[in-house]
Amino acid sequence: MSERVRIAAIDIGSDTIHLLIADVTASPDGPIVRRVEQRGELIELGRLVATTGAVGKRAAARIEGYLAGYVKRARRGSDRVVIGATEALRRASDGEALVERLSNELGQPVRILSGAREAALGLAGAAHRLDPSGTQLLIDSGGASTEVTLTDGRRAIAAASLPVGAALLGAELRGDPPEALSWSLGGVRIGLALSLAPAGKPARAWGTGGSAHNLAGLERTKGRSGDQRLTMAELSVLATRLLAEPARKIARRSEEDPGRVAILPPGLLIIAAILAYYGLGEVTVVPEGLREGMVAAAFEDGEAWWQDPPSTT
Repeated sequence: MSERVRIAAIDIGSDTIHLLIADVTASPDGPIVRRVEQRGELIELGRLVATTGAVGKRAAARIEGYLAGYVKRARRGSDRVVIGATEALRRASDGEALVERLSNELGQPVRILSGAREAALGLAGAAHRLDPSGTQLLIDSGGASTEVTLTDGRRAIAAASLPVGAALLGAELRGDPPEALSWSLGGVRIGLALSLAPAGKPARAWGTGGSAHNLAGLERTKGRSGDQRLTMAELSVLATRLLAEPARKIARRSEEDPGRVAILPPGLLIIAAILAYYGLGEVTVVPEGLREGMVAAAFEDGEAWWQDPPSTT
């Protein structure tokens, strides 16, 4: 039997900072990642960077506080801890300086992931959910970027990091709920970003990341978990609800965090636009994604887990 390794992955996302503690074992098909514990705190970093261009001292102090607590928790019983940051810190004018300071204060390297590496890790975490054959699409929808990956079975054949995410787009939408014209112009913005998407004709779409998870969570009846299918018809109904009432009112009724509800309309618009772009009628949302991929990469690649693979050209 393969030896078990416990690895903790901390993801500084554009909406939320997450901790995943997982047990990993080797298998002929790659690392098997089993969740032990997960936590998350809404930080709304993507909206802040979209409006100011920087993280700033106040938000940096909040991030540092959450990170310190997560690292302390992760080090109790974990064999290894890895920390990654995504698009908001890639964009922020003070992102690199903040990452350097956090690394020094925590005694633990904080790595800014490239868009390509983020897409690869998202696929690594969710690949076992995909069909073993056929052309498929994985949508990893975050706060400040959206990674789209075309696959042949469970192997990537093309990927792109689109410069649009729920928090980034939400910062540009006017009104609560978003005004109709602003909502429409948001669709134009997504259309421009989709010019970077890889060409292909996938037969099926899979979703992971904050926007997809939150949309599925809002639609899910209490007690259900795991895969959740969202059809374009269901997304249309949900969009009508989200555009009819303020986020706080929906949050109170659905027992969701108001900050998360506020970024559901732009997140929904992004996912629906991608489905329409590829001519797909539904997406299957899966619970695994980037953090499971970080754990698997740390298990296989050690300290190089965050690095882009060497170019073969």
